[in-house]
Amino acid sequence: MNSSSIPVYEKPQPHLSVLDWTRNIQRLQNEARLRRFESYELRQRANQLRNETSVTTQWDNYVNNELMRDRIFEVESWKEKQRFTREQVRDEIRALKEEKHATEIHLESLQLPFMVASQCLSNRDQRVPPELTRDQLGEELRKEVHIIENSKRVLTDVCHMGWEKIKDLTNVFSRLEREIQNKEDALVLERHVKDLNRNSSDISYKLNPTRIPPDSMTEESYVHCIENTIQIAEQLMRESKNLRETMFKSREQARNQMYAQSQQVEIIMRRRIYDIQRARNEMEWQKYKLEANLHKVDREIETLRAAVADKINPTKLVETRLEIRTRRPVLERVQDKPMRGLTEEYERVHMSTNMLEKKLEDALTTYHGLNNHYQRVTKDLEYKNQALETDRRLIEIRKPLHLEGEADFARNVGYCHMPDELVTD
Repeated sequence: MNSSSIPVYEKPQPHLSVLDWTRNIQRLQNEARLRRFESYELRQRANQLRNETSVTTQWDNYVNNELMRDRIFEVESWKEKQRFTREQVRDEIRALKEEKHATEIHLESLQLPFMVASQCLSNRDQRVPPELTRDQLGEELRKEVHIIENSKRVLTDVCHMGWEKIKDLTNVFSRLEREIQNKEDALVLERHVKDLNRNSSDISYKLNPTRIPPDSMTEESYVHCIENTIQIAEQLMRESKNLRETMFKSREQARNQMYAQSQQVEIIMRRRIYDIQRARNEMEWQKYKLEANLHKVDREIETLRAAVADKINPTKLVETRLEIRTRRPVLERVQDKPMRGLTEEYERVHMSTNMLEKKLEDALTTYHGLNNHYQRVTKDLEYKNQALETDRRLIEIRKPLHLEGEADFARNVGYCHMPDELVTD
């Protein structure tokens, strides 16, 4: 019988041996094990990285929140310090303005004493030349004018200095206002930044957020700028305080000098009025005595004239007798006793007449001298009356300088330093 065979065909692929097949399985197992280990390592490292980044992010957020809280506290502290300094500057400006206003009022009040003193000097220039003297009253009035002018110059200078200081304080006050407003704006931004979190709706990616803005400064420069502003304000406040003390001192010194000089002028003025009045009274007494003497001399002149006239007839008589006796006959022309007696009478009558005429001339000279001196005394008395009236007018001129309601008696008691010697009511 015929045997048949079944044809066997193999794939045209390389066949592996069992050993290769086994090795391939082992290689796949090893590869799977390695991939699983790598996956485990990756998951472990990823978990660790997530945990570390999460902790770092939260910690950085916490630290930055604390830093921003500290920054907000620091800015608020500086702001409060600047606000306190600003209030001090405002109070100092107000006080300096009040002191400057008081100084300006006192400066304006010096205009009245200056006009009064100038009017007193002008009024005293109305005296006539015999009474136009360089006395102590004129010197005191000129000294008063000099004191007023000097006080006005000093007060004007301190007022100008006060204006300059107010301007500087106003500038530093505006600077403090501006810096306080900047800090308030910065605090609004800082609080907003601090309140932001990861769940806020207004967060987004920004372009180059780590850039440094222009005109930025370091923290040291920031602190130095604030401290410099505060130091400038404190220095200006110290200078303003010293200036206010200077203003007060200048006002009080001007007031005291004016009061002392005014009292001195009042005393010297009353003393001068007393001296002129005493001299006027003396001239009136001299005028009275001169008038009496003039009347006496005038009566004496009349008496002398009568005596001279009374000598005319005796002179004529003796001359007539002598002339008639010269007509005697020659043999009777004897130098007898009657002749000698008539001659002696003639000589005595002529000598008496000459003496009376000489005395009359002397009396007339004396009378004219007395009359001339009487005219001079009368003229000088008029001058003194005019000078007395001129100086008395100073009392009326200086009345605006006196305290309201102050009586002349109380003022005179003060001038004479006699309050302890008077009996009180």
